[in-house]
Amino acid sequence: MITWNVPIWVYLWMAGMAGGAYFAAFLAERFTGGTNEKLLRLATYIGIPLVAIVVILLIIDLGMPLHFWHLLVGFEPLSPMSLGTWILTIWACVAVAMIVLWFVENSFSARMTRILKMGRNLLSMVALVFSVLIMAYTGVLLASSNQPLWSGTFLLPSLFVVSATSTGVAIVVAASLIANMLNRGGPAWMKSITNKLFGSSDWTISNRMIGHLAEADVILIFIEIAVLIGYSVWLSVSAMEGTSEALSLLTTGSLALPFWLGVALLALLLPLGLEIAVHGKEIKTRAVWLTIMASSACVILGGLVLRAVIVIGGQM
Repeated sequence: MITWNVPIWVYLWMAGMAGGAYFAAFLAERFTGGTNEKLLRLATYIGIPLVAIVVILLIIDLGMPLHFWHLLVGFEPLSPMSLGTWILTIWACVAVAMIVLWFVENSFSARMTRILKMGRNLLSMVALVFSVLIMAYTGVLLASSNQPLWSGTFLLPSLFVVSATSTGVAIVVAASLIANMLNRGGPAWMKSITNKLFGSSDWTISNRMIGHLAEADVILIFIEIAVLIGYSVWLSVSAMEGTSEALSLLTTGSLALPFWLGVALLALLLPLGLEIAVHGKEIKTRAVWLTIMASSACVILGGLVLRAVIVIGGQM
């Protein structure tokens, strides 16, 4: 019997959120003609500590921390832990390299600066590929097993990818709102740190961009609801042994309370209602700011509950 406890729930949640944050920020930056590089930089800053925590959780879950280095000196594509470790490590190394280039690219001649920017753009594409792999891996890791709740369908990886993107957008929105607030009214030392991190005193994320991201999360929530319904239908009609019992475990059994309150309500319906309530309103009043923050917090915490329920349910 597989035994995956709290570190694995948090690992799947944080890894997916890191990948989703970068994926969303990259698309936002590209679809706006490169005018939101600050957003991509913020998402990169968010992703690195999340991935660092994930690696620590992997070491803890391994049970023998001193043996963790074995996962880094050999690549075993058929080993979920080895594959996941390498994906996370490569993404983190590329992200750190991008940050280094951000800091140094304006310290050289104009020609060298252009070359460094080209290199960073290439790295950003590599990071995009690995952010997608991170999001997909968190679902494929479970779907590759033979547990009734996890195996036999592409809908579980799809559910995790959509949820990872949604939580990634939510954490970027929340971080942007907080960073903008601190930049406007925070202490001088904090402004100095953020100015250095972003290489400019004019780095705030536009409210218009934050609003677009919040609207994108509404679309993602609708998609997540559709995939979750499809996943539930598949569990109910699948010929695989134990799938209908697994569905009953989620909907009417011992996991029904966290499923309906933590997933259906907290992760999906509540943030959907909050976002609809402030749709089209500018982020200028405290009420709108708090509503969007509350919606983002619900999505982020709900994403953790989703993974906990799926991981626990697959082991029962």
